Amino acid sequence: MPQLRQDLITGRWVAVATERARRPDSFTQAAKESIAARDVCPFCPGHESMTPPEVLAYRPPGTMPNSEGWWIRVVPNLYAAFRLEPDGQEQRAGRFWQRDAIGACEVLISSPDHRAPTPLLPGRQVEEMVQSYVDRYRQHARNPTLEHVLILYNHGRPAGASLEHPHSQLYAIGLLPPTYLEELEGARRFFEQEGECVFCRTIADERRAGVRVVFENGSFTVFAPYAARTPFETWIAPRRHVASFGDLDTGREKSALAEALQVTLRAFYDGLNDPPFNYYIHSALLKGNVADAWISDAYHWHLEIVPKLSIAAGFELGTGIWINVVKPEDSAAFLRERIAEGAGPPADASGARGVAPREPRFSAMRAIETSGGPGERLRRSP
Repeated sequence: MPQLRQDLITGRWVAVATERARRPDSFTQAAKESIAARDVCPFCPGHESMTPPEVLAYRPPGTMPNSEGWWIRVVPNLYAAFRLEPDGQEQRAGRFWQRDAIGACEVLISSPDHRAPTPLLPGRQVEEMVQSYVDRYRQHARNPTLEHVLILYNHGRPAGASLEHPHSQLYAIGLLPPTYLEELEGARRFFEQEGECVFCRTIADERRAGVRVVFENGSFTVFAPYAARTPFETWIAPRRHVASFGDLDTGREKSALAEALQVTLRAFYDGLNDPPFNYYIHSALLKGNVADAWISDAYHWHLEIVPKLSIAAGFELGTGIWINVVKPEDSAAFLRERIAEGAGPPADASGARGVAPREPRFSAMRAIETSGGPGERLRRSP
């Protein structure tokens, strides 16, 4: 009998079509042909002039901004959907309301290597990627005109990636998006009724049940949500209650988040042959005002991974109810098995197992961050 499952946070319903369910391994993607870096890739070293000037780079001391030598580089999006302007304008004509799209769009280049997605990077490089997320999130959180910061990663053309070179994106915008408001309303409702964070309760319930847990370390739990919308939807959530991603404890939690993310994506890479996917971080952008008090207690940042293994058809678009043809318990078990099989040294960028990849040079590392102009810089040491 097909099941209807209610999301524990938002209350929305998902149909788990058990009678037409597919085995998890039936979603394995066809083999992909390896593609060499293009001479015109704007994200490859040596092509720094093809992008706007960098706003953040991790590079050795003595190297010039917007030159080779970096291992993380962040630049404004050349085709930004939102722009930071000093005075946003709005117009009203009866019920028609128009506002300027105030905000910032950035590209966070994960690595100089054109062909190394997150699962194949050295672990230390993934930690640096996480650090760049935190640095840029905190930078935009200080802007009083912005209301929300979304960090996301599109992998593969079906997931919206327009360039092959692995990179994340950041959107800092001047309004609260509906998806976040839906989660926030569910968090508020549960907090008023139960006096605790609904995300903390969900994490505790999932750990207690066990069947949907994919991976754990000392700080993070990876699990398939009880009412997963799509096959292999997976969440990574901190066990410490914290509403804002900007409050990540980089001393203790950065490496744990990098491990949880890389281990999970490696399970997708190995088990489903590198499927297209999106991930994004849902977080409360706290401004330190009175209205933030209950949000700090009720909301809980987390990262959602959604592989593009099915499409939203007429029923999903018409009702808002997703039909999932893989039980979350089955997808979690499949990913656990892949993680168990892949335990050991990470692969190098060619996919060879057991090869310890070369770590970038991190001694006396320097981060250069520009917020308002080329004269503003921030130095960081490991």
